[in-house]
Amino acid sequence: MHHVYHLLDPRDRTVRYIGKTASPKARLAAHLKDAQQSQNTLKKRWISELLAQGLQPVMVIAATVADDLTARVIESQHCRQHLATIYNIHDPAKGAKDLKKPGAIPA
Repeated sequence: MHHVYHLLDPRDRTVRYIGKTASPKARLAAHLKDAQQSQNTLKKRWISELLAQGLQPVMVIAATVADDLTARVIESQHCRQHLATIYNIHDPAKGAKDLKKPGAIPA
């Protein structure tokens, strides 16, 4: 099974990151570890800031599907819905193309 998840800020429940994974618990642990090792992205800086305050992101499973392609499409749709608040860099439906660049995601 493939899960599309949201990482929410525990302070105000704002969606800050959207991803997909087959193992939610392991993926959350990886996000936390990555943020402790470097803060070279907005997402990692945000998580590092939370950890320094004794907090961590809240992971919410938004969808569960059988195949990776469907999960990627749903992930991209969710990214478009939360574009104003997320720290994602790439559009999951388009690979490494910039998510925040005007015109990068069709309406």
